[in-house]
Amino acid sequence: MTKEEFLAMPANEAADKLNELIAAGKSKDEALAECGVTAPDLMKAQIFWVKDKYIARAWGGYTSTKRTGNEAGDSDPSKGYQGV
Repeated sequence: MTKEEFLAMPANEAADKLNELIAAGKSKDEALAECGVTAPDLMKAQIFWVKDKYIARAWGGYTSTKRTGNEAGDSDPSKGYQGV
């Protein structure tokens, strides 16, 4: 598989492909080499190594700009922790 083919896949499918290779006994480096990618390529694709497996978009929830309701409505940043 070429790097372009791998990166064209949806992130969750790409993570599954890497996990299949890991399950088959390959090391992380061997799995990456077989897919033609490097660790920085995975970071750009938002695929992360967490607890012995690859997962896609691990921190996606932190990139949302939608309010969750957990924000302090009357917080004062100038007071630091006590302003919450």
